[in-house]
Amino acid sequence: MRNLIVRLSGSGKATFLIAWLALSLASLAWAASTPLAGSPDEPAHIIKAASVVRGEFLGARANEPYYRSVEVPIGLSEASSWPCFMMNSSVSAACAPPTKSGLELRSALTSAGLYNPVYYVLIGWPSLFVPDAQLAVLAMRALSAILSSFFLAFVFVLLLRMAPRLIAGIAFFAALTPMVLFLNGSVSPNSLEIAAGAALAVGLLYFSLRFVSLNRNAILLVTTAAGILLANARGLSLLWLALIGIAVLVFVPWNNTLEILKEWRVRFAFGAMAAGAVFAAVWVITTGTLGSLGVYPGAGTNPLRALATMMLDRSADPGFVGYFGWLDTPAPNFTYFAWCALFGLVIVGALSTARGRPLVAAFLAFASVSIVPAVVQAASVQRSGYIWQGRYTLIAIVCALLIAAVASGATGVFEKIPPRVTSRIMTIVAILVTVGQLYAMDTAIRRYALPGSDTLFMFRTLLWSPPGGVVIWLVLMGVSMAMLIILWFGTYSAFGRTPASAIGMGTVDPVRPSLASTSSEKSTNSDFHR
Repeated sequence: MRNLIVRLSGSGKATFLIAWLALSLASLAWAASTPLAGSPDEPAHIIKAASVVRGEFLGARANEPYYRSVEVPIGLSEASSWPCFMMNSSVSAACAPPTKSGLELRSALTSAGLYNPVYYVLIGWPSLFVPDAQLAVLAMRALSAILSSFFLAFVFVLLLRMAPRLIAGIAFFAALTPMVLFLNGSVSPNSLEIAAGAALAVGLLYFSLRFVSLNRNAILLVTTAAGILLANARGLSLLWLALIGIAVLVFVPWNNTLEILKEWRVRFAFGAMAAGAVFAAVWVITTGTLGSLGVYPGAGTNPLRALATMMLDRSADPGFVGYFGWLDTPAPNFTYFAWCALFGLVIVGALSTARGRPLVAAFLAFASVSIVPAVVQAASVQRSGYIWQGRYTLIAIVCALLIAAVASGATGVFEKIPPRVTSRIMTIVAILVTVGQLYAMDTAIRRYALPGSDTLFMFRTLLWSPPGGVVIWLVLMGVSMAMLIILWFGTYSAFGRTPASAIGMGTVDPVRPSLASTSSEKSTNSDFHR
């Protein structure tokens, strides 16, 4: 059995497919166990998606400011009335009205009317032929979950070949917070932004540092798609795209950058990403998306005061780890503890072991987590008030953790840890992650099914229950986490990993480093498409 796990973990294609399946199952568990419209602004995104796939990209001006009027199926047109429980954790999801069926069109209002249509085109098409509103929303959630999980599985495969499995696994599971999976299971472009941003950061590093253990054409193709989708995910996604590019340029030696730019396929990929970014920029400018955010508490605040408030009081947000529902259901304390420990391990590991350009890149990535939200919020606070939420920063946190793993892993420090100690640390991390994810989902479901109850609520008479009951989705989450952990444990350390000298910390040629020193390592490096 162990040999089978090791062989599966050593195959790029097998690892990717199993990781994609596991991440999709975890995201689908969240999709099924969250009531309709049970995530922030989901009704607006549902209506937007249903209108975009019918060719209505912007809709008409509405009487209410910051809203657009569009035509969508009758059942989905009432999505705004579904979250009767929002922002009130004492109200169960049983208060939601029954959904209607039918494909006849009705007018509906959406606050997402001016948003970039790319994400909505990808996930909205089930509404074209699924008359039942509940099934249509679940299908949209499933598409969003599978798409985002694709990019996260891509990250999982590459990261385990760019750094020793200890720090690579810790960083990946730290990045995979319950909030990330919760967003994956909802209709929200936030999920695609996070997953595509992570794939772009890791893909660019993998390609630029000249790793050879996987198919470079496949890596470049997925990285290009991630860059295009990231640029068009949300209004501020262009900013994150630029910051990821800057971090990679700082991390990678100039010789590597100049060398890869000589390849026509790289120039074509960058051209495609640039075209996607231009489209996104034109959309933002012509529609005025960033100027139609609405008005929230704090409007009129002095920008300098807002900057200080964001930097000092709101740099650490519970939404990084888990703030479910309409920001009315915090994750349990154990989950916060688990992920704070994971964050700390990665941050301390990177800042204490990385050197040179990788250290600077990791530092800049972590600094952006605090600085960028503060600057953006200060720029808009007088007009819009305090609108920034922790989930908006998740892309920065995820990318910073991944960059830090590659930076610290290149030093070779983690390879010197005795195998027994490595296994013990991995076991502790596996327990923290599994229990933390399950406890977070249990807390979120309980809030909707039987508010105020304890963890054994599923054995009582519930006010609301997800399709199939409660236990099945908790079991599915546990199985998916077990699949990822088994892959992690079965992965050899340093599959084709670049030595420290290859990224500017030694004298070896930084463009074509020696990537696998033993025949046994080379034999385990399978092609991505094998």
